[in-house]
Amino acid sequence: MTTLREVQLQLLILNHHLIFVAMNTSEEITILKDAIIEYGSVNSEGKHSVAYGTLFDKTANTLEALNGTLRAAKRQKKVAFDAELLMMPKDKDVQVVLLED
Repeated sequence: MTTLREVQLQLLILNHHLIFVAMNTSEEITILKDAIIEYGSVNSEGKHSVAYGTLFDKTANTLEALNGTLRAAKRQKKVAFDAELLMMPKDKDVQVVLLED
């Protein structure tokens, strides 16, 4: 049987883990945004945009989970792209658009 103290300790550990994950996601989205600006160009709508293939190549050593970061940034409406999940090489030309600087 689990004691109240054990449950409290498990909740504390889970809370610290969630805070750590949120901080990492935020930092990775910042790296993603910087990469879009650095390696992309301004599109006809005045937004920074980069091909997924370029982003994939340029961030391979920086972002461990590019697709996870892209999905998180898309959910937060920081980037947009016309696909559910981007895969190389099939989606190398899909544009990833930065919605906010």
